[in-house]
Amino acid sequence: MPPRPGRPRRRLRALMAAATAITVLLGAVVGGIGWYFAGVAIEVERTAEYPLVVLDAGNDTVTLPRTATTERAGVWALAWAGGRALLGPVVGGDERRVVREVTSVLDGTLAKGTAAAIDHWMYDGDPEKALGLPFQDITYPSRVGPMPAWLLPGKTPESTWVIGVHGRNSDKAETFRVMRTVHKAGLPMMAIAYRNDVGAPSSRDGKNHLGNTEWQDVVSAMGYARAHGATGVVLYGWSMGGAMAMTTLRRDSSFVRGIVLDSPVLDWSATLDKQGDARNLPAPLIGVAKRVLEWRIGIDLADFDHRRYAPDLRTPVLLFTAADDTIVANGPAHTFAATAPPGMVTHIATPGDHTESWNVDPAVYERALAAFLEKVR
Repeated sequence: MPPRPGRPRRRLRALMAAATAITVLLGAVVGGIGWYFAGVAIEVERTAEYPLVVLDAGNDTVTLPRTATTERAGVWALAWAGGRALLGPVVGGDERRVVREVTSVLDGTLAKGTAAAIDHWMYDGDPEKALGLPFQDITYPSRVGPMPAWLLPGKTPESTWVIGVHGRNSDKAETFRVMRTVHKAGLPMMAIAYRNDVGAPSSRDGKNHLGNTEWQDVVSAMGYARAHGATGVVLYGWSMGGAMAMTTLRRDSSFVRGIVLDSPVLDWSATLDKQGDARNLPAPLIGVAKRVLEWRIGIDLADFDHRRYAPDLRTPVLLFTAADDTIVANGPAHTFAATAPPGMVTHIATPGDHTESWNVDPAVYERALAAFLEKVR
């Protein structure tokens, strides 16, 4: 008996239904992963992690597990819950352990068995506690409410001010490492908090907007500086703070005398690619996550490719990049420096990870910064 004419059609419908279901399921999975990855990028998160265990401590040394982080040269701090110490060079160890000099215990008690982490910010607290520098706790008005900041006085308010802008999910303490150099230059410095920081007003959705709205707080800080005597400003941005500084410059460069960028995000799309690759996400999935992110926070990622604006740069820039940056794609920064007009970008390329150029060689960093401030003040 020949097959019934309707049977192939029923089979085809079943196959089409199954294919549709699989497509919908795959779409949901891809969309879900994209939503999650986009959420990671915009989430406000400041959980402290202490991945190391102190193996021994005493006689002005500390023994730690040997890792790429604990054995490297440079100037670092060791942080733990309720404590902090400044570390000197490696003075001993073996294949499994590294012994470093402890130059100073700033807070707490450093003891065997303590959970700790290497901290490149170095200091904690406030400028007076950390560095012995006088300062004021101030607030500056912004579109979302009064914003806290530290104001370190210079020789006179009627001068160029430095405005320090920390990175994503960081805080004002990220600016400590350059305060002494700015202070020696005699310039006032504002280290600002911005929306969604601890102690600062939140954005309406409580999310990071990758600088797309946060740059408005930099403009507000500039307004405070101008109202209190500033004759111009140097914007100093770390990581996402660099994206905020560059966006501010593009919107209005008239009051900006110079820009300092430390491991800046000069192309969010490239940085998201880098972070997606680190999570072993395929390129199409990263692309989905970018579109989801743009929709969720209303950002045009193409607008944050600052390489496009380098040929028209008219404001001097001091740029620090770290060769081993695991967070931000620094290729765009190299391109930015190479395509800017001659003499507009001073590029200092160093070893180290994200925003660690100072830690790798403080003397080189501070000489470059002091010379730049003298040029643009």
